[in-house]
Amino acid sequence: MVGTVISKKYSTYSVLSDGVIYNASIRGTLKFRGHVYVGDEVFFTETNYIIEGVTPRHSLLKRPEISNIDQIVLVFSLVEPDFSYFLAFKYLTYANYNEVPAVIVLSKSDKDDKQVSEIKGVFNKLNIPVYVTSSKTKEGIEEVKQLFKGKKSVLVGQSGVGKSSLLNAINFDYDREVGEYSEALGRGKHKTKEVVLLPFEDGFIADTPGFSSLDLNLTKLEIAHYFPGFEKRYLECFYSNCLHQKEKDCKILLAVQEGNIPSIAYENYLKLLLEGDKY
Repeated sequence: MVGTVISKKYSTYSVLSDGVIYNASIRGTLKFRGHVYVGDEVFFTETNYIIEGVTPRHSLLKRPEISNIDQIVLVFSLVEPDFSYFLAFKYLTYANYNEVPAVIVLSKSDKDDKQVSEIKGVFNKLNIPVYVTSSKTKEGIEEVKQLFKGKKSVLVGQSGVGKSSLLNAINFDYDREVGEYSEALGRGKHKTKEVVLLPFEDGFIADTPGFSSLDLNLTKLEIAHYFPGFEKRYLECFYSNCLHQKEKDCKILLAVQEGNIPSIAYENYLKLLLEGDKY
């Protein structure tokens, strides 16, 4: 039998096959050959539900741990927690590095129209789609639903940004538990404990645990290549190892000077570059 791993708890894998969910385990020899991720397409036995093999993956993320994703949907709130350009650019770099398209969804849009316009202006200039939603007013929900049709998508964002609220607005049957924002801690309280794939319109939406930080574990040169807006321009730089700081004939610096790359993007690139390992 063939199915999709839609969740994992300890050593038990929930596998969806022909509309039926099976609780499966892994054959001992497979454990030594590699990890089985949520999102994997697997072969399993019909009698005792043992996973015996995994089909080749077309994508794999290590955080959150999930495979065969078609797009990353980055969810950010405007308040509680406040929107972070740095975190947005960090995760977009991560998406580019893993060759998975990414879009941004802003939740709690009823809070500040001026900020929404500013954020959309920055990312639209970098050809990154931005969608605006409100789980309270239902603004943008129908538009966002179109994103997920026929695709395997993963929701990524800090705790408390509204991932579960967004899912419940998309489909009431999901009934995802909504986390609270802790003012004392300055972050959301975790409600989603595991990665789980939820079927939707010939595709899947993956809900994931929220995070408070992310280590890219990329070199400075990789950051210089995969930062949003840099992906093609860096190939035209005079130096192949250009870090886009003070180098001769740097096309990134030229794009910043000409306004084709927003200054706030470049400022966050320099901050992110400090986290890169030496190449």
